[in-house]
Amino acid sequence: MTKLLKSFNISTETAGFGKLFSNFSTTFTRLAAVVSLAGLTGCGDMFEPTLREICESHGHFCHDLNQDSQCRYEKAEIIRHRFNHKDAQDQAHKYGLLVKFEDYLTCIERVAHIEHKKVRDKEATRLKGVLTARKEIDRLSRETRHAADPYLSYYQWSRYGHKDALERFLLFSRTGKVKDPELLVNLASIQVKDDLDATVETLYRALSLYQSSEQVDNDIYATLVTIGLEQERFRLAYVWAAVMANYNDNISMQQPQSLAQQHDLPVAVLNAVSEEIIDHLDDGTFDADALKLYRL
Repeated sequence: MTKLLKSFNISTETAGFGKLFSNFSTTFTRLAAVVSLAGLTGCGDMFEPTLREICESHGHFCHDLNQDSQCRYEKAEIIRHRFNHKDAQDQAHKYGLLVKFEDYLTCIERVAHIEHKKVRDKEATRLKGVLTARKEIDRLSRETRHAADPYLSYYQWSRYGHKDALERFLLFSRTGKVKDPELLVNLASIQVKDDLDATVETLYRALSLYQSSEQVDNDIYATLVTIGLEQERFRLAYVWAAVMANYNDNISMQQPQSLAQQHDLPVAVLNAVSEEIIDHLDDGTFDADALKLYRL
């Protein structure tokens, strides 16, 4: 269960429907926070230096990381990020570097415990990677402590609990500067504790930013269902249960159908709404206002 659903610590026993969605699986892999540079394509990539070339010309981007073959992907991400942002004057890129170092630390800490009786140098180089990752995370965290950036504000709050960073993050969201779906899902995990209407609006905004349904954090659907039940907005719960069933083979339409029977819901109308939502999610054109979802 991810943070969004964990944050939703309210009763789903409303009107006796607590068991209705008890079989729903709500553990899904979250979207990556930063797009991988390695996946970029285009003519410009033909002129990008290789990792070997970067390390030969800018050795300090490479030498403090492990020198064996472990954590190759995570290490490459850091090296390319360092190189591509070597002349950056602002702090915005440091969020991506922090996340990459966290991923690298997770990997290198795991392999650092693998003992090499014949090759002690491998243990030493991995330990160097561990120490570098910890040092860089600490340094970057200190440098961005008061950064006026939505990503870094969220990072400072989510990792260290800084309340002033949370206030900055919420201010960014209120002024429309949070336009990344993952950040909006993170915002919803805060709002869901005391403002369900705002949570629904935030999740709708997040859905409007995904390019296709394959990218969507599926906890959004489950949360919208639960909010519908909690607020006794059973049409809302039915529609999003139907959407969730479409994208999850482990969920059948029997559960929303049971809800429809208990509350005499207009199934044909709601099915048409859910199908229209699915079409727009698949096309990356979801717009809650255009779909008139406020009527649910």
